[in-house]
Amino acid sequence: MQSDVHADRYLSGRELWGDDFTAAQISQWFEDEREGYSELCGPDASAENYGYHGINRFYGFRKLPPRRFSHALGIGSSFGGEFLPLLDSIDRITILEPSARLRSTVLRDVPVEYVDPTPSGAAPFDTGTFDLVLCLGVLHHIPNVTYVLSEIGRVMAPGGWALIREPVVSMGDWRRPRKPGITKRERGIPRRILESAVTGSGMSIRSSLFCISPLTSRIGKAIRVNPCASQLGAALDRTLALATAWNYRYHAEHAWQKVCPSSVYITAQRNAK
Repeated sequence: MQSDVHADRYLSGRELWGDDFTAAQISQWFEDEREGYSELCGPDASAENYGYHGINRFYGFRKLPPRRFSHALGIGSSFGGEFLPLLDSIDRITILEPSARLRSTVLRDVPVEYVDPTPSGAAPFDTGTFDLVLCLGVLHHIPNVTYVLSEIGRVMAPGGWALIREPVVSMGDWRRPRKPGITKRERGIPRRILESAVTGSGMSIRSSLFCISPLTSRIGKAIRVNPCASQLGAALDRTLALATAWNYRYHAEHAWQKVCPSSVYITAQRNAK
């Protein structure tokens, strides 16, 4: 039987689809995804309706040091809802956001500056600008993940902190028609590749935890509650993620193989120079 070279390289999780694209391929991907998420959002989307506060507190925010952050960067943070629990600890917020539709003017009383990203992924900021970076569920919409993470590392101040949450499963074979609720180009990032890119960008990983079990969302739908919004729901998710971590693989070919944590939440600190 003829070998499927694409599956051997990418669906196996050995390499990341898109990470070695040409400039022209990256530009096309960027245009395909620029408004991809905004087209999935309902009319009620806003900073106040952000649905992952419990997940962020449980897996990430509580691991940050008790200090003020002078300048925070949000990567693809849209309306900026993920920053709401941290507003009392942040002096200034900049959001790198491709969508012209998913933007706020202020987060409660804190002004927000929006900057358009470049298709190449080069960050339009000086080296060492930010002491906090939130990059939550964004990198899997980007082709050249390793390069973009290197740019995140570059613009972080020594000793600064980054919180990164990404799907680490394939999200299906992207050569086939996509399922409803998924943008044209998004795909998960193999955990090994994601962690390697983080450390290769000049950061040290302080915590890397499996999260977002598919069982969590099933329970939430059954009881009509968003479990990702509360710390209790996040604690349940952590229990389910741990219980099914043995079944983790990048690409599932059978239904039972999908019963595993779908994402990883990384807390990382920029190395001192």
